[in-house]
Amino acid sequence: MGLVTNGLSIISSNMAGSALFTKVGIGTSGLTFASGQTTLGSETDRNIITDVDLTTNEQVTFVANFSPVEISGTTLREFGTFTSGNGMGDRQVLNGSLVFDGEQELQIQTTYKFSISGV
Repeated sequence: MGLVTNGLSIISSNMAGSALFTKVGIGTSGLTFASGQTTLGSETDRNIITDVDLTTNEQVTFVANFSPVEISGTTLREFGTFTSGNGMGDRQVLNGSLVFDGEQELQIQTTYKFSISGV
């Protein structure tokens, strides 16, 4: 997963309590990751984050679910997290793709791990 430039701003804002990741978007583009990206390459759906796990120190996990009806016919190649103001925090491009035929559900879990460097 690659943290985009905007994601760094979002994370620093979250430390001060303003912006918050609220959604996960999925898409069909296999476009190579670049840190300056502000949108998915080809977004097909976006859902609200349904669970936030803060039980592990220095780590936060966001969970979003997609129903079979929502993703039927989708060839998943990318996903990312977004703020309520539609700012993209990260983008993950899959190594290959996943094709959904209307029978499968999809759950995306995005985990951020924090560490201190230079100490």
